Amino acid sequence: MMAARNESGDCLRLIVVDTGGTFNKRYRPTDGVLVVEPGGEATRRILGSAAENLDIAWLQPVCKDSLEMTDADRGAIVNKLSAALARSPDAPVLVIHGTDTMARTGAVLAAAFPGHRIVLTGAMRPFEIDPVEPALNLGVAVGFLQAAPTPGVYLAMSGLVRPLGELEKDREAGRFRAR
Repeated sequence: MMAARNESGDCLRLIVVDTGGTFNKRYRPTDGVLVVEPGGEATRRILGSAAENLDIAWLQPVCKDSLEMTDADRGAIVNKLSAALARSPDAPVLVIHGTDTMARTGAVLAAAFPGHRIVLTGAMRPFEIDPVEPALNLGVAVGFLQAAPTPGVYLAMSGLVRPLGELEKDREAGRFRAR
């Protein structure tokens, strides 16, 4: 947990579920491959810049590219998140996820956690290669959750936040756009 040290005591309690994805891919020089490694270093580095204003419960039930994610993996996410929400029922949830199947996981989360505020975000390019896009997406997601939106599941990508189903991946443009 990232300890909050804000003197006013006014900090955002947040559950972060880091599942890997392109956001967290790192270049492995031994074989020249981009791999998803556990630990969520990219997310921790970005959110570390606001550590005194955040009280984060970190979860990493799976760590993989979203194209490799299975229904069992989504079940593991639901189980870990259920336990975290039992401890902090009012905390908003931020999910770092690969962009290819984030909508599928979002649908699972919407069914499992009606009445909660959940935002999924990710990146089209790894933080290690181009930190701007992942940092923007993460910052937009955290800001949106601070605004205490109506409960539901949202996607935060390419500077936009929309309810699940209202953003789509535009592979040719390399970004998400509103439907």
